[in-house]
Amino acid sequence: MTEFNPDPVDIRLPLGGLTFSVRVAILCVRNAHTPEACLLANTEDNLGFWYLPGGALGTGETSESCAAREWAEETGTPPGGMQLVGIVENHFGPPDNRAHEIGFFYRMDAPAELPAESFPVLDNASVRCEWIPLAELESRLVYPRNISELLRVPAGELRHWVVLDE
Repeated sequence: MTEFNPDPVDIRLPLGGLTFSVRVAILCVRNAHTPEACLLANTEDNLGFWYLPGGALGTGETSESCAAREWAEETGTPPGGMQLVGIVENHFGPPDNRAHEIGFFYRMDAPAELPAESFPVLDNASVRCEWIPLAELESRLVYPRNISELLRVPAGELRHWVVLDE
């Protein structure tokens, strides 16, 4: 699909006391047939939570092209075989800084070129990606909170969730 806006602007808007955004994220798993780990990101100063690689959808951009762009910008490797597995309406944040986010989540198998150890995100050196064993996901604070459910979506299916983080 051809993009119609050569200078996309992130869809992230202050609206009525909260921030509304559209985000695209990638669930990258190692060993696709018996997944053992998922690639997550965190900052060097440790935000206190983990999150999936990805970023804001730009105006005039499809969620699929955004996923491919974000993946290439962050890892320097070509995206492969991404499949949309979930759409999450995420409501989160403290009362004075609430957010309403629509998230598109694409799953893909880890490309062979991806490092097996922790590595910095190419377009933001203060962020590192790390392989987190699937067995540890429940014991860590990971956003979106329903990451385990997203990872269980069968191939060829798409799920929708509303997550209200009070």
